[in-house]
Amino acid sequence: MAGTTVSIAPEILNWVLEKVQLGNVNHSVLDLLNKWKTGEKVPTFNQIEEVSKKTNIPFGYFFLEKPPVENCRIVEYRTVDSLTVQEPSRNLIDIVDMMTDAQEWMIEYVQDNGQEPLSFVACDKNEKAASVIAEHIRNTLKLDTVWYKSSKNAAESFRIIRHRLENAGIMVMMSGTVGSNTHRKLSVDEFRAFTLVDPYVPLIFINVCDSDNGKLFSLLHETAHIWLGTDSFYNEPYGSDHKVSTVEVLCNAVAAELLVPESVFMDQWNQTGGTTLTRTEELAKYFKCSKYVIIRRALDYQKVTSEQYNEIIHILQKQYNNWKVNQLQEKESGGNYYRTLGSKLDHRFVNALAQSAREGRTQYTEVYHLTSTNRKTFSRLVDEIGGAKW
Repeated sequence: MAGTTVSIAPEILNWVLEKVQLGNVNHSVLDLLNKWKTGEKVPTFNQIEEVSKKTNIPFGYFFLEKPPVENCRIVEYRTVDSLTVQEPSRNLIDIVDMMTDAQEWMIEYVQDNGQEPLSFVACDKNEKAASVIAEHIRNTLKLDTVWYKSSKNAAESFRIIRHRLENAGIMVMMSGTVGSNTHRKLSVDEFRAFTLVDPYVPLIFINVCDSDNGKLFSLLHETAHIWLGTDSFYNEPYGSDHKVSTVEVLCNAVAAELLVPESVFMDQWNQTGGTTLTRTEELAKYFKCSKYVIIRRALDYQKVTSEQYNEIIHILQKQYNNWKVNQLQEKESGGNYYRTLGSKLDHRFVNALAQSAREGRTQYTEVYHLTSTNRKTFSRLVDEIGGAKW
C-alpha cells in the first residue's frame, strides 16, 4: 500500500497549500504539493505520510472530501488583525490545544481538592481606571509600588512577577516551540502571548522567542486581562500604530502602571537630563523595562511631542529588528536541559501531576503527554523543580 498512488480532493490540496505557505516549510514540500495540484505527479501513501510529518498536518486530513473546520478559540481575541492571525499557523493551533488540555486537567485537579473560585478573576470587569486595576493587582500579588527596585533586570522582574502569579493560583506556561519539537518554533510575529481565563485556573502563555522586556510586558498585560475577566490573544507589534480596542488600551495602561508608576515616573523624568533618547534609555534601566514603555509614558503625560515620540519609536524599531536578526544568527546554547524545561512549565502544575500520578489518579502516559516528556525526563524534571529556588 505504501507505494500505491491515491487521489487527494482538489479542495484539500488548496487548503493544505494555503496552510503551508503561511508556515516555515521546506521548499521541496511546497514543490511536491504544487506538482500534485497540477497533476504532474500523483501522490503515494508514503509521500503523503512524509508531507504530513513535515507540515504537521494530520495524515487523515489528506483523505477528506472537504477541508476540516479547525477552531482556534483564542484567535478571535486577537489584538491586531493580520493575515497570519486570520489563518493561524499549525504551530499556533497545536500550542493552544496543548495549553487547553493542561488547563483543563489542572481545573479538574483543583476542584477535586476543594479549591474555591479565585476571587480576583474578573473582579475589575467594570473598572475603567488603569491605576485602580494596577493597585488591585499589586495587593493580590503582594507587590510594593516600587517592587522593581529589588530586580537587576527585566528577566529577573519577569521571574518575580511569574512567581507571585503562580502563588496566587494563576497557571503560567511558556515556550518557544510546540512541545519538545525544536523544529517547530513559535513565531513572535504571529503572537507574543495569550490568556485563557477561568475562575479556578486562569492560564497565561508566554512566547519565549520574544525579548526579555517583551516577555515582561506581555506577562503584565495578560495579568490585566485576568482581572478584567477577558481572554486575550496578544499580537500587537512594538510601537504599533494599529488601532486596538478599549480593552487592549486599558490592559496596556495597567501593565505600564505596574512597571512604571506615574508618580515615580514624573519625578525621575524631571530629574533626568539629556536628549529624549538619553532620558528614555536611562529610565528604562531604572525601571528595568522596555524603552517602548518609557517613551509611551512620556507621550501620555505630555513630556514629549508626537513628533518626538515617533522619532524615538523609529529608532527603537530598528534596534528591535537588529535584535531579531541577531537572535536568528545565534546558536542555541546547551545550558541545563532540565532547568530550561522546568522554566517552561508551571511548577504547581508539575507537582500536581506528580502527586496525582503517585496516588494512581492520573495515568503516567497522560502526565508525559501533558508535559511533552517521558518517564526519565519527567522524573528529573520533578527533582529539578523540587530543588528550584525562586
